[in-house]
Amino acid sequence: MEENLFRPVRKHGKRRWLIALLLIVAAAAAAWVVVFRVNRFSLSVIPEGPGDTILEYGQTFTDPGASVLLRGSLFWKDGIDPGVEVRTEGTVEDGHLGKHTITYSAQLRSLRASASRTVRVVDTQCPVITLTPDDPEDLLPGKDYVEAGFAATDNFDGDITDRVIRIEEEGLVTYAVLDSSGNPAFAERKIPIVDRTPPVISLIGGAEYSFAVGTCFADPGYSAEDNMDGDLTDAVEVSGEVDWLTPGTYPVTYLVRDAVGNEASLTRNFTVRGAARQDTVTPKGKVIYLTFDDGPGPYTHALLRVLKKYDVKATFFVVGDESPELLREIVNGGHSIGVHTASHDYEKIYSDPQAYFRDLYDMQETIRRETGVETWLMRFPGGSSNTVSRRFSKGIMSTLTRAVEDAGFRYFDWNVDSDDAGNAHTAKQVRENVIEGLMNHRVSVVLQHDIHDYSVDAVEDIILWAQDRGYRFLPLESDSPTAHHGVNN
Repeated sequence: MEENLFRPVRKHGKRRWLIALLLIVAAAAAAWVVVFRVNRFSLSVIPEGPGDTILEYGQTFTDPGASVLLRGSLFWKDGIDPGVEVRTEGTVEDGHLGKHTITYSAQLRSLRASASRTVRVVDTQCPVITLTPDDPEDLLPGKDYVEAGFAATDNFDGDITDRVIRIEEEGLVTYAVLDSSGNPAFAERKIPIVDRTPPVISLIGGAEYSFAVGTCFADPGYSAEDNMDGDLTDAVEVSGEVDWLTPGTYPVTYLVRDAVGNEASLTRNFTVRGAARQDTVTPKGKVIYLTFDDGPGPYTHALLRVLKKYDVKATFFVVGDESPELLREIVNGGHSIGVHTASHDYEKIYSDPQAYFRDLYDMQETIRRETGVETWLMRFPGGSSNTVSRRFSKGIMSTLTRAVEDAGFRYFDWNVDSDDAGNAHTAKQVRENVIEGLMNHRVSVVLQHDIHDYSVDAVEDIILWAQDRGYRFLPLESDSPTAHHGVNN
């Protein structure tokens, strides 16, 4: 009974399934018609990378290949990879100049497509011209110029020396060449000029040059000219030394070479003149030379009044240029005036002989300018026996004591010290020190300083004491006793 009820139902379900299947097939067929009939397809081959390529000769070409795209008019407009093989025809021979073509093709059923790539192998590198250097030893005067040679090479053509065009003009050779691709190369060579003419040296001031001892040495100068190189003054080599502190003749040689080795030399003789040494004349009787250092100062005028009162002549070793009127008053009063240097700066003047002489001459010129007197009397700051100069230049006093006299100066020390620059600080102490010293000498050179009032205040008593005992007062002159100390540096 149950079996009969279900049998018609199953038969009806099979029929529905069959109808559905037929409908699916019909739909697929319709879709196929739409896709493959209505949607028209095209096949394209697209080269990868740049299309047409320029390749420099000598470089290696690597083919980037190509790809395939399938496009439809309704669907897949942007294209899809159909997965078909790309066939390649043609090669690029990168060792051969010219145009090379590579063809790419593909097929999908009835669809076919192709594309091509053009590769041009070119040569744009210029040749190289090499010049063989000229050998100066082969260049002789009076002979025609024969160059050492040249060569030309090209990356493609190789040796192209035989293609070089050579043009020789006055003083210059020009070389030009083209390779087979039209690339040019140029080179120039200056024709060497045979130069056998040495430079010429000129000595400013002549070949004989003289100056006095103590004149700080400076070469008067020179120049050098060459027919090819022009001014060679800066290339002059100077050899030889001049001892401007010691009389004598000193040769100095000047040597210069031009660019090709021609040389010239001259010798100049520098004569350092020394002054004749002055003989010392010792005066008769009991004589006092009053000397005052480090002025003029605030008490100099008062000192001059005292000296005038007793008609006593003294000697002033002066410094600086701040009181020109007092310098004139000293000279107009009939007193001797001498140089005690311009600065009295130990560290400066005793640093080296050149510094000392500059300072010495500066003060000598100040005296000449302000008074009209060219004095050659002098006294070293600290005296010739000073040891403070050791701090600044070892042995300088041994040099200076000799050199100043060779220069014409007469230096004076003292044999009576008032000690007014040391332990004496009152007129009484100065008076006692001076009188004690006077009693020990027939001819006395007394050291005082007119920058100390107590020393100036003692002068009148010293004069009175000495005159009562028959002493004469004299100013120092170039032949006076020098009272030299022993040199300690």
